[in-house]
Amino acid sequence: MDYAQHLQEDKFVIFLFHGVIEKQVAQVRNYTRKHLEKDYFAGKLKELISAGGNPVSMDDIASHHAAGEPLPPRSFAVTFDDGFLNNLTVAAPVLADLSIPATFYVTTDFIQSNRMSWVDRIEWAIEETASGLLHLPWRNDAHFSDADSKRQLLDEIRRHVKSDRKIRMDDLASDIQRQLGLPETWASENLLDRKMDWDEVARLHGHPLFVVGGHSHSHAILSFLTEDELEYEIAHSLELLRDNAAVSPKHYSYPEGLAHCYSESIIARLKRHDVQVCPSAIDGKNDASTDLFHLRRIMAV
Repeated sequence: MDYAQHLQEDKFVIFLFHGVIEKQVAQVRNYTRKHLEKDYFAGKLKELISAGGNPVSMDDIASHHAAGEPLPPRSFAVTFDDGFLNNLTVAAPVLADLSIPATFYVTTDFIQSNRMSWVDRIEWAIEETASGLLHLPWRNDAHFSDADSKRQLLDEIRRHVKSDRKIRMDDLASDIQRQLGLPETWASENLLDRKMDWDEVARLHGHPLFVVGGHSHSHAILSFLTEDELEYEIAHSLELLRDNAAVSPKHYSYPEGLAHCYSESIIARLKRHDVQVCPSAIDGKNDASTDLFHLRRIMAV
């Protein structure tokens, strides 16, 4: 991916990352490049700077928006979702060396319990199994036998789960693990799974270049929740951030972040909790007029 091609004189881009690792070691896991190799990550950031890119923070974006002023030409921001430990141990030193600010949106239950996301739990199970036949809510003959068929099945699972509010994501992950004869697994020390703890979140937030924000409590799709569930996801995540890492509620990002994953009523609720900036994961660029709760991000691969 050519990051620099997204830079524009009159628009700014926000890159969406999840993790950075020293090297790729899995056969199937991380096939979506959710975690980028350190050398690749550093090289792409250097290319942005060499191409005249101006690194800005999400605070810069908010303050320029409030003042009605455009950002510098060819501005870009760096953001990370979820709260992986490698954000602190691998990505942050690269960013610091290049003096590039970043915002890290963390899912508080991931931090509390080192919990894996539903999709990481499924990827782990399929990686661990040479071949298998799964009974899924939408079909009964999902077979995999090699790396290609595993990736195709994972793509199919992502499509269905992210669009069907009736599917309980973690229940599906647990069922798949059981079908494959594996123990029900929620946490892992694998470099693709390990999350920060609260001390590490606080240390990251304390760095002058970095800011931590919220990303819900359980990583549920907010638009799929009842009103009470929605209030809990937002309020509890912000409470935990304040109490455990001295993080104010200014910054947030929507889990999954696609157009059907949030709404104006969700935005209103975030604002009632003093959230001021909440980018989506919808692909695209932004300008001075873009609403701070409808900011688009470019998935960095």
